[in-house]
Amino acid sequence: MTTTPSLEALLRIGPFHAALRAAIRRRGLTLERLRLRLAQQDVAVALSTLSDWQQGRVRPISPKSLRAVSVLEELLEVPSRSLLSLLERADPGGWPDVVPGMMPGFNTNDLEVVSRHDRIFVDARRHASRIHVSMVARARHDGVDRFYAHYFCDDSVHEVRHEAVRNCRIGRSARDEAEHVTVDELLFDRPLATGETWVFEFVVHDATQVDSFEYAQGVRCFLPQSLIEVHFDPAALPTDPHVYLQDWQETEPHRTIDLALDHTNSVHHFETDVSVNWIGIRWRWA
Repeated sequence: MTTTPSLEALLRIGPFHAALRAAIRRRGLTLERLRLRLAQQDVAVALSTLSDWQQGRVRPISPKSLRAVSVLEELLEVPSRSLLSLLERADPGGWPDVVPGMMPGFNTNDLEVVSRHDRIFVDARRHASRIHVSMVARARHDGVDRFYAHYFCDDSVHEVRHEAVRNCRIGRSARDEAEHVTVDELLFDRPLATGETWVFEFVVHDATQVDSFEYAQGVRCFLPQSLIEVHFDPAALPTDPHVYLQDWQETEPHRTIDLALDHTNSVHHFETDVSVNWIGIRWRWA
């Protein structure tokens, strides 16, 4: 089961704008109040600029802007240089080139995900023990030959493993127990050319002993096609399945569509042009 990353996780893995939004939200400050506090420190930043920074429309790159970010770290009570470090190691899309303590060369901007289809199998113990993922991705430049699969869980990450199924094989793996996230490198059979698409499949095996009540796809920038299917064991049927959307800066998800189990004890949702950070299906247990 995926969960939205904590502020601490965002300060480590980025992107900058998501970490900034989460930090502002935790402090409970409006952008206007934040602008005034910056002004009290002799740092002039327009309200529109702060909005652009936290929405990812503009990145602070000038010396004046970087000084403002340094002051923001103090005002938002986050570790010194945590926001600045995200900017220093970000690629042009704002995502970090390197995740500290994880994988050198990590770059989430190499591939554009064109389509993603996740099939979640919830067993009789109410655990989402297996997730089958099929993806179509397009190379943004020559030489792309891998994808980094992330999985956020609610229990020990050491109980989670990825299995390569089609057109990929497992490379390096990293686990962060504190943030409950795993990252597995999926290597393609060959490097791709710019604009070339690649179809691949993998399975996530989750042996954690926690009742599942949701599953979500994380969307880094934009996802043209998203399909999520959840299959329930007849011995553990849920109530109130529904679709939800959530951005990283939001504390609560937005319920959008009510779902009903079909004759196979399954629900699904297909969405196009997804631009929120999380799209998923939630349910309850009687």
